[in-house]
Amino acid sequence: MRSRLPVYTLGSPYALQSAPAITRCPPPPPDLGGPSASHFAYGLTLPSATGTPVIAHDSAGAVLDVHGVEDELIDPALSLVHELAVHACRFTGAGEMVHLVLRRSDGGALQVVAYDTHTPHLNSRLAGQCAERRRVSLATVRELTEAGGGEWGFAASHPPAAGVCTWATIAHGVQDASGASGAAGAAHGEVA
Repeated sequence: MRSRLPVYTLGSPYALQSAPAITRCPPPPPDLGGPSASHFAYGLTLPSATGTPVIAHDSAGAVLDVHGVEDELIDPALSLVHELAVHACRFTGAGEMVHLVLRRSDGGALQVVAYDTHTPHLNSRLAGQCAERRRVSLATVRELTEAGGGEWGFAASHPPAAGVCTWATIAHGVQDASGASGAAGAAHGEVA
């Protein structure tokens, strides 16, 4: 079974929500309500560098703390952020930027999305080899999502973004050795 995210999720890293049909002018006032554990969206654009995963991890920690996200989700979410940042940097050249998104809507699964700049290959043999390298690079992400009842995958980014979008979701905390946190969900790979 393949996971399908809305087009705006896989599209441009800057399109965090679908665009309205008519633009309001002046724009509506900002949401001045307090932080919510069930609804938020944050994006980070960082250089492809050794320190990027640590910066992403620490920034995500601040977001989760301010929003009061459930304790059992914090460690797996931070691990996903770190692993997806490492993965994005592996597939992004020095001096280029990676983009990370951390979001949750309506109290559902927590989602981490990473955009790298490695353009998908047109040659099917090279594309297959690259997809296998990605799956190997995402082994820890796969384990975390399986334990957290979530999904993961990667696909070519939609224009205007270039490269590949990789995402992972978790619905609950990671199971302990006894499996006390509930049943694990299905993990997914590359989406066509």
